[in-house]
Amino acid sequence: MSINIDFYGDFTVDKSEPVNYPISSERVNLIKGKKQKIKNFELIEKNHQTEWFNTPADSPKLTDGIFATEPDCNDEAFFHFTSGSARSIMYDIGAVCAVDGATLSILRQDVTGVSAPPRVSIFLSENGEDWQKAGEFTEIYAEEKAAIIRKKIDFDKKYKARYAKFSFVMTSHVWIDQLELFGCTDISGACDIVAEPEAETAFPDQYASTEALGAKDVLLAYFCHENKAPITKDIFLPHVAYMENGEIKDALFDGFLFLPYVAFLYDKYTKRPLKKDKWQYYIDQQYIANGNMDALDQAAAEVGEKLGMPDYKVKVYLSILYPVTEVTEFGEIDGKNLNFTKLEDRKAGLKWLIDEQYKGFVEKNYKHLELKGYYWFTEEINYSDSQLIELLRYTTDYVRDMGLITTWIPYFHASGYNDWQNLGFDVVCYQPNYAFNQAVPDSRLFNAAATAKLHGMCIELEVGGTQPWNIERIKKYYAAGALTGYMKDAAHMYYQGGVPDVYYYAYKSEDPDLHSVYTDTYRFIKGTFDPNEIEFNLED
Repeated sequence: MSINIDFYGDFTVDKSEPVNYPISSERVNLIKGKKQKIKNFELIEKNHQTEWFNTPADSPKLTDGIFATEPDCNDEAFFHFTSGSARSIMYDIGAVCAVDGATLSILRQDVTGVSAPPRVSIFLSENGEDWQKAGEFTEIYAEEKAAIIRKKIDFDKKYKARYAKFSFVMTSHVWIDQLELFGCTDISGACDIVAEPEAETAFPDQYASTEALGAKDVLLAYFCHENKAPITKDIFLPHVAYMENGEIKDALFDGFLFLPYVAFLYDKYTKRPLKKDKWQYYIDQQYIANGNMDALDQAAAEVGEKLGMPDYKVKVYLSILYPVTEVTEFGEIDGKNLNFTKLEDRKAGLKWLIDEQYKGFVEKNYKHLELKGYYWFTEEINYSDSQLIELLRYTTDYVRDMGLITTWIPYFHASGYNDWQNLGFDVVCYQPNYAFNQAVPDSRLFNAAATAKLHGMCIELEVGGTQPWNIERIKKYYAAGALTGYMKDAAHMYYQGGVPDVYYYAYKSEDPDLHSVYTDTYRFIKGTFDPNEIEFNLED
């Protein structure tokens, strides 16, 4: 493959003889002018293996004492990081010193996608083997959309350390102009390192399972669009069941995620400032008589009856919409007109949305549907929303207290994908984003699979249309799953644009090539898809 996990090369600890520093109590920057070693935790794509996107490890920029003067990515003082999931930047101080604090200088520039990670952790070691987290930069934030953020931290005590690591999960682009580590060479009174597991090595390294998600194969069921009729039972039927010539032969998708079409929530790339009446409309459409949720229940009942499983149920997931801060008069909840510039009002709005959807589901008394959880709709985490982290934790805790899970589906390398557990989600499904652009290389599927497994996520399967190249691409998703293990070892979600869409049209089609999408999807779901039928080009 063209992607290299060891992009920066050597990351071993230098065990050379220590430098004989003069003993002094003067507090200085212990790593000024020091060289670093860098580790990336995920494959860096070929187009990011450049000095612009990822500054070489031997560059002096991080410790040369030169701070950027402009909040602009083109300022030459910045050291660049792009993709690769996470970074650990290691320094050899040269000898054991008393270390007591650090500083970080980092860029936020929204227009270029450069942003700060949610936290930067500092690990110290005396021997290069036993490490302790001494401190952590958090709330790395600025109100301005272009700013140099400078943070300072004083550790709770002085630590005896020769080695230091600054570790963080990546946003899309992280530009840092300076790292500083402070202390003195006089170690009298400094504390010994107490070894503890490092957060950076705590990646799950296994796919999210059916048990975690509550279903194995979940179809995204888009509804709530002014130009789309409600989904009917007959449309749902060949999704709930595997059918041949109109006859139900087996079960197919065992889960359905109800969510609005993107056009309901977005105006191009801008979130619509929807108020309570629109949220109420969304809820009402979900439970419209004989359509959407009702229709799914009817289809599941028929499938259960035909297969001799009268108690058969499919799993259901509902959506959580984003409370846009431009909404200052959302509507009245519990006697108060909510203002979404206020965190507590945003919490109240989301609680109302969750409760009303839950209430609607319970009142319907569905016999063949089981509610498993809620889905956070946005596909990325906007860290520039200073309230979002607390809002997410409130929301995910609230849903868990209901005995349900929260799930999320970030796009490939979306901000937050590598930090989903800290954000509060229970299960995350990763988008390879391979289906929609023929220029995306086949290696993307294998890289996305490795990333999903590293971070404990499941995989979204995506089909972008009914053209021959679309058909070839969805089958490559299936083949990659068989080869990497996510076909059998992971839960899955499936994107096809809407319902009905490709899977329905494939089922109905008399064209053998298009119809094979339906039969091969069944084989994948049953774990029998043969990857030897597919050829990959992994040269580019």
